[in-house]
Amino acid sequence: MRHPVGRAIAIGPLLLLLVLQAVVAVDRSKFRTCEQGSFCRRFKRWIQRPQREEALWSVLPASRAVSPDGGYSFQLKHKNEAEPHLLLQLNAYDAGMVRFRLNEIQSIHPRHVIPPGDVVEDPPPQAAPQATAADGPGETVIAFTSKAGAAVRAVLKHSPVALEVSVNGKLIQRLNGRNFLNFERYRKSKARLPPDAASDAAAAPDSVVLDAAAHPHDLDVHGLWEEDFGGHTDKKPRGPASLGMDVTFEGDVPSLFGLPEHMTKAGLPFYEEPYRFFNLDVFEYENNEPMALYGAVPLLWAIQRAPAGKNDHVASAFLWINPSETFVKLERDGAPNTGPAHAWWTSESGVLDAVILVGPSPAEVSSQFHALTGPAPMPALWALGKHQCRWNYMSERDVDTVDKSFDKYDIPYDVMWLDIEHTDGKAYFTWNPANFPTPGKMIDAISAKRRKFVNVVDPHIKKDDKFHVFKEIRDKGYFVKKVNWAMMDDPTDSKPADWDQPDKILDPAATKPEQWDEEQDGPWEHPKIDNPAYKGEWKPRQITDPKSSKSDYEGWCWPGTSGYPDFTDPKMREYWGSQFALDKYTGTNADTYIWNDMNEPSVFNGPEVTMPRDAIHPNGDVEHRDVHNMYGYYVHRATFEGLAKRVPGDRPFVLTRSFFIGSHKYSAIWTGDNYAKWEHLGTSIAMIGALTLGGQSLVGADVGGFFKHPDTEMAVRWYQLGVLAYPFLRNHAHLETPRREPYTFDEATMLNIKASLQLRYRLLPLWYTVFDEYHRLGKPVVRPLFWDFLADPTTHTDHEAVENQIMLGDVLLVHGVSKPLAESSVASVYLPLAAGWYDLHSGAFSAPGRYDVQLTLQNIPAYYRAGTIVPLKTRVRRSSSCMVMDPHTLNIYLDPATNAARGRLYIDDYKTKSYQDGKSFLDVSFEFANGVLRATKVQGEAPSDVSAEVERVEIFGLARPAAKATLMANGVSHELPAPRVRQIAGAKTLHAATIKVAPWIDLRLGEGWSLTVQ
Repeated sequence: MRHPVGRAIAIGPLLLLLVLQAVVAVDRSKFRTCEQGSFCRRFKRWIQRPQREEALWSVLPASRAVSPDGGYSFQLKHKNEAEPHLLLQLNAYDAGMVRFRLNEIQSIHPRHVIPPGDVVEDPPPQAAPQATAADGPGETVIAFTSKAGAAVRAVLKHSPVALEVSVNGKLIQRLNGRNFLNFERYRKSKARLPPDAASDAAAAPDSVVLDAAAHPHDLDVHGLWEEDFGGHTDKKPRGPASLGMDVTFEGDVPSLFGLPEHMTKAGLPFYEEPYRFFNLDVFEYENNEPMALYGAVPLLWAIQRAPAGKNDHVASAFLWINPSETFVKLERDGAPNTGPAHAWWTSESGVLDAVILVGPSPAEVSSQFHALTGPAPMPALWALGKHQCRWNYMSERDVDTVDKSFDKYDIPYDVMWLDIEHTDGKAYFTWNPANFPTPGKMIDAISAKRRKFVNVVDPHIKKDDKFHVFKEIRDKGYFVKKVNWAMMDDPTDSKPADWDQPDKILDPAATKPEQWDEEQDGPWEHPKIDNPAYKGEWKPRQITDPKSSKSDYEGWCWPGTSGYPDFTDPKMREYWGSQFALDKYTGTNADTYIWNDMNEPSVFNGPEVTMPRDAIHPNGDVEHRDVHNMYGYYVHRATFEGLAKRVPGDRPFVLTRSFFIGSHKYSAIWTGDNYAKWEHLGTSIAMIGALTLGGQSLVGADVGGFFKHPDTEMAVRWYQLGVLAYPFLRNHAHLETPRREPYTFDEATMLNIKASLQLRYRLLPLWYTVFDEYHRLGKPVVRPLFWDFLADPTTHTDHEAVENQIMLGDVLLVHGVSKPLAESSVASVYLPLAAGWYDLHSGAFSAPGRYDVQLTLQNIPAYYRAGTIVPLKTRVRRSSSCMVMDPHTLNIYLDPATNAARGRLYIDDYKTKSYQDGKSFLDVSFEFANGVLRATKVQGEAPSDVSAEVERVEIFGLARPAAKATLMANGVSHELPAPRVRQIAGAKTLHAATIKVAPWIDLRLGEGWSLTVQ
């Protein structure tokens, strides 16, 4: 959401002062770097150890066994241990993936394993049915053919353990090829080495090379059992447990992509500082930084170019599944943008779980990711419309005024949002009784206009015995706990055998004086002196008491003192979801949906503004460090599941700030607290693209920036980009910024913004159809150019193509404008290798290539791909729900070489899950060829309460003007009005024709119609 600036919050003057001191810009001192975190610092030293090539962990090939899930398991033995302590699991998935997992065989403490179904589907993807495994000298080879026909070969090297994966004969990835592997097994308290017969018998444990926490090469022992940062102490009673490994993308790798969420370039820079994954509430984050932000999808994409003269380039990806703090370092051997690319990965705890997505095409990589993690649900149509939000609309009257003002100026929007001020003292699920006395009436009024409502509900729970949600969660024991650390004698410690010297000994230099008279002086006592061999009083080693008491963890957030529920617990998620029931969440109706913010979780007085790592989740007695990056995931999942139960059959909508792998199944995502700066506008293209490559397509950035206020030109440019490139389109603003609803600007600016929003609503059929492809096939809704044009090398590295342009489906290319006209009045646009491109605004045709485009304030460069048919609606109304009965327009952009085009339109009821029955939808494939438009494939049956008609056809790229159009429907011929024709600009002499279709084409006829143009 935001941080408090200049306003009172219910957390007392001391905390308010502390927060106010931190609102100037991002405070780097609050957030750890790799060098400031002990496990990452250890790993950096570990990979620089002498004799790094020496085989430490090796596969025992005789231990190979078939796993219940169809994979293979192997035991791994360390060179300096007597027994094998690690279990390797290898899976070959039919979709085209190889999964590599390491865990302890028998550990002192259970290592956290993500429950089945939370990230990886349960049951997991189908095992490759024809996979074979064969042992050879020093290796085991697993070979299979993916369901897409790719020949995959995974070679498990035995000593040191490594994995080489090839596709279609081309080596694409190598795991542990540089022998960076580290796996710190749990130890007994303060022990140097983990349990093993060799360790127990080691005469000199300090000399053993075992892992990053135990070796003789400048070992950094700081932070093994306890670590300080930012005034907080992190207790580690279970000791070091980090793990890490390297991966190499082999061949000629010009660029790497992905690793959301970071504010950086699309073509990932190779920073000196590793990319960090540790979900945080970062205030006013900065550009071009590997710092952690709000979410984590540790998925790294690579392009691997074919040799000169060939264009069979390959795309593959590497996924690291670990929810603890993680660092990723990108490296090269030599010059940038060429040769192999390396990455090393290290996580604080958990297990090593990595997946190679072999591709070899971008579409197959995306499909493989969703085969592993699950498909995204189909969003409701209204979720793709305009969302209007602000911190905060302060009253029911304020909401009513904003809503009516949109209608007054005929500006479409779909969703009204309320931020935290609508609550009663920041107690979520409540309403401010003074400003929102009749919330049900307010929301019903919005519903009456066929619009929706979204309320913020954050996961920190106000500590107040009068607040029923707090009291119920407390009484059920569902809050995260803190440990009230106590110390105790280590029961495994015993007094050494040589610890038997007294503190005093007889003075060897003393003798009885000759004149000593025992009758007169009494018995002579030999003097004693301090024993130099005395080691002091022996006391057992002190360790943290594992039975130390626990109490509910409390932190500070918007309400003041707050509790934090353990959302990893299914019972807690069930309880949370139940609170959205209409009979519990008073004032809401079935058109009310939810925004989960601050769910990293944000803790104003916590280390790094989040929850301490040594907090305990009661569900499984799991340390927070093990699950940190999934906390927000479990919050929005609980909300989604609650909304799904609230109104069965409805499509839930949840917005989240924090996310993890698999969040696409439950929520929309926005890029957090951005800034009204041109660079934030520009970099949003890269951030959105990285998220969609990471499987998260219902995503967007706050239009206009959250902090500060955009000038009129920036506001216009941001809307122009957002309507074409942001699947989730929301305007949001900080409490202290001026109002920025479209109608608050001057008339010229308002009209430009209005035109952009009307374009968004005309394009909704295209957006919805592309979302169907995302839902069914995993294709990103918007994506970097290389995804569709891998054969065009310019899309791999060219700055304009990579950083400033993005595709909507495979249809529309968008070039963002992130500089004011006074600074640059020309945009350099690259149009990739295709049949050609048509200007979205003028219809002008351009061949592939680079163009300098003169800019105006009225629009940004955007182009339809030649050879496509684009579904639209031209009747823009006040909301998308008001347009569902309006007929469609088909825009046909011909391939000039073939005079042909293809396209799709997907229709359902736009709001329920009825489409899941396999028939309550209409999926139409169109073709225009030889002057005839027809449906080539029709599936399903469109619901009766939505339009499946076409009222107009526009054709671009005709070699000669159209003179006549005829509709054939159900065997009856209809002469249509003469087409309106015009010549379109471009290198070729081409024409456009607009055909008014009367009667309308009824797509419910299936293939029983055709439109002939002569």
